[in-house]
This record gives sequence, C-alpha cells and structure tokens, in this order.
Amino acid sequence: MRRLTVLSILCMVSVFTGNVRACPTGGECTWPTLDVILSDGGVSPLVTDISLLGGLTATGQSFVSLLDMVAPVTSTATILLEEAGYAGQNQFGIYKFNGDGVAPSAGEMLLLFNGSAAVGASAVVQFDLAGGTAWYDRNGDDVMDAGETAAIGAVFGFFLKSPDSAGGISNPTFYSDELLNPDGAMEHALLFNTSGITGAISGNPSVVVAFEDLLASHTDCDYSDMVVGISNVTPVPEPATVALLGLGSLAALRRRRG
Repeated sequence: MRRLTVLSILCMVSVFTGNVRACPTGGECTWPTLDVILSDGGVSPLVTDISLLGGLTATGQSFVSLLDMVAPVTSTATILLEEAGYAGQNQFGIYKFNGDGVAPSAGEMLLLFNGSAAVGASAVVQFDLAGGTAWYDRNGDDVMDAGETAAIGAVFGFFLKSPDSAGGISNPTFYSDELLNPDGAMEHALLFNTSGITGAISGNPSVVVAFEDLLASHTDCDYSDMVVGISNVTPVPEPATVALLGLGSLAALRRRRG
C-alpha cells in the first residue's frame, strides 16, 4: 500500500474544494499533468484543445468501472499518444479486478493493442456482464476467435507489456495496480478522469490512462509511452474520503484500496 504524504492529502483536499490543478508526486516519479503528457514530442493529433486539460492531475486510482451497464455494453479504447522507443513493441490491454495486489490469470487479460498499433487506433470491447466476459473482435469477423475474449466483468484495470530490461528484470508486464509491478510498488500507470471535459480530446473519453514503459531503475517518468482514452468508464473511488480525515493524523495515515 502506498503511503499518503501530507502533500498528497492536501492535493486530495483541493479536489473537494474545486482546485484540482495542484497535486504532488507519486512514488518514485513526479506525476505529470495530463496536458504535459499529451504534449510530449508535440501535442497529440487527437487533442483538439489542450488548454482544457491544463493542470489536470491523476486520480491516484488503479481501476475503472463501467458506467452504462444496459446491454449492449461497450467501451472504446483509443491510442492518443505513443512517445516511446518501444512504441513498436509495447502491448496494451485490460484485466479483471480480483482485489488489490491479486494478479490476473492469462484468461483474465484481454489484449487490445499490439506493437503495430499506432496513434488513432481504436478497439471496441463488448461486455457480457451476465456471463462475466469481455470480447474484442480483433479480426473483425464477428466471431469470438481464440484470444479475443477474457473473463472480465464491470470492474477492470489496465496492463502494458514492455520489452524493457534492467536490474535482472526482462520483458515486464506493468499493471495499473502498482502492487503487481515487478520492480516494486511503482506507479507505472496514471488514470485521469476526463468525464467532465468535452471538446479537449477527440471522442471525449471519460478516462485517460497513461503508462510509463521503463523499469524503475532507469525510468524517465514521462508517462507518455502509451496513452489511451477509454469511454464509458469511471475511476473506482477509494473507500475512504478526505472529508473523514483529521489533519492531525496525516503523519500516520495510509491509504487503503477497495
């Protein structure tokens, strides 16, 4: 579990008071704001008004939940930016939420983008909530082919398979749940809630997930290596709210997920 610093709590308090523009660091990296991420190497061609994203900070959360659960239930993922040396090899997908720090099985992971996918590529995931499955028709033949389905329900996280190698770790899989990351509990994914912002990004995604694809021992902390907009989802909130926190207990506070 990650320890909340005083600055982190003050950042969270600012969200409740309407000031969401000044939030601090996360783990080994200083978390860049979304406008900074999407401007790395030049503004993403899918960003229509970068000023609307100015200072937008990461939520600090690891999972999302579907919003509209009336059949047919879908969520669209679109690559917004890939400013990475490994862009041609990175693989992005979603995985089933089984609990904090609980790794998914192979059958609970669904690949959406392989190394050949580029900025602008999109994947429409169809969810069968009664059956607890997700399907991405990668081949476009309207048939559930091998590798196109996974046991994923309404709550899920994100993963990135990287070809990076350092410190005795090779070809790591990074998760939006930092407890699963092979290089220690480093945040390799940042989630941004963009549901209240229209006209900033093509397609108006409700969440943007930004990945760092380098291992902690030599990371550059830019989080622009794989940036994906996701529709029809919302970040899963933490169980405790800042409103219940006493400022006198900040030094001993630890955040728990749920």
